[in-house]
Amino acid sequence: MATLDSSIVNVALPTLNKEFGPNLSHVKWVVMVYLLVITCVLLPCGRLSDEKGRKLVFQIGFFIFVLGSVLCGIAPELSWLILFRVVQGVGAAMLMANGPSLITSAFPVRERGAALGILAMVVSTGLVTGPSIGGFLISKMGWRSIFWVNLPVGVLGVSLVHYFVNDEKSNKKAGPFDWAGAFLQTAIVVLFMLLFDSPLQLSFSGWMVFIAWIGLVYGFLKVESRAKAPLFDLSLLKNQTFWTANLAGFLTFVAFQSVAVLMPFFLEEVCHFSPHKAGFFMTVIPLTIFVIAPMSGRASDRLGSQGLSFTGAFLAGIGFFSMAGLFGKGLYAQTSETSIVFGLCVMGLALGLFQSPNNNAIMGSVPIDKLGVASAMLATTRNLGLMAGTGLATSLFSWRMTETHSFVDSFHLSLFVAGVAAVGAMLASLGKRRSGRRLSRQKVSRHVEG
Repeated sequence: MATLDSSIVNVALPTLNKEFGPNLSHVKWVVMVYLLVITCVLLPCGRLSDEKGRKLVFQIGFFIFVLGSVLCGIAPELSWLILFRVVQGVGAAMLMANGPSLITSAFPVRERGAALGILAMVVSTGLVTGPSIGGFLISKMGWRSIFWVNLPVGVLGVSLVHYFVNDEKSNKKAGPFDWAGAFLQTAIVVLFMLLFDSPLQLSFSGWMVFIAWIGLVYGFLKVESRAKAPLFDLSLLKNQTFWTANLAGFLTFVAFQSVAVLMPFFLEEVCHFSPHKAGFFMTVIPLTIFVIAPMSGRASDRLGSQGLSFTGAFLAGIGFFSMAGLFGKGLYAQTSETSIVFGLCVMGLALGLFQSPNNNAIMGSVPIDKLGVASAMLATTRNLGLMAGTGLATSLFSWRMTETHSFVDSFHLSLFVAGVAAVGAMLASLGKRRSGRRLSRQKVSRHVEG
């Protein structure tokens, strides 16, 4: 539900624009505020989970998410809808911050990769299938149905968590909440979003925002190093596997947003597909992930994560460069439907190969009492990648369209830059340490045996 609602509202924007009247610059905040709130609240939720118990925070997250969904479904005007999306975003953050940590603590090492693979399958499927599911619901029952549909699923989720999820919390004495760190982290995320919203407009004000962002990052690191109970444990940055895997994940989601955001426009505007047919073609990616992610998760338990993540990022780079025309003609108006499906399959294969082993490496490289923070950081990195990727892809596309007035050429530029990001993810994947993974296995094994 949480990841589905990251993208399901996109397809409702034209309908909301007609319903409430303002221009797109106002309506887009129905989407943006949700991602922004999630990204700002994830780390505090991870810290809270480690102290108060992951099951408790997870259940409360379900309740708040369902409450926010119901309120969104009855919103009388746009300002109320945006406000209620804030409530929904808080609940979604509490869910996202706990999924990987609950799975990591519940499964033995030999099964952890497979379990995280199933989670990666669900997360990716929710992100990519949101527009097609949203289009179906809106056409049949109106835009409010995309929020009401969360009510029965949420009630079921709360019940399942109550009966089947074990309650765990840290034995460490909780310190004072790091309010300064939470404020600085929020400011960092907001400025980060502003930087990537218009990355090509490097005016004086743009450079000032960048300098301010650097200053906030420095201040955040200083505050966290002195806090008694820091929001983010800086010792995790000394863990090479942890930070390189998070960097690789960020770059991968930046890259894949060019397909998630721009490919539907290419299919409808250039190939003249109907919205229904375009949505059907886009399901190729999640269907491929559905098959590959659990398999790659199991393989990472036996083979390690480095090679699989590298291979996934490598395939992504080849796929993006091929679609951009670096090899051959790339995607254009006369591209056959078979070629389009093949390209989307490659994208799904690449993400399925990459994500499960990469998540396994992140969650397996930290001690048990820091799983909540690690899980929240994983989700934060994903959402930062989604925001940055959306801003980068649309800004590059708009800038190139202004210069050339060619949809295909502009699309190719965005795909090429996505390929460069995929190469960065490939290189970052090489930074994972095998020894860190073995140490993690020993720690988790002792925890499970205990």
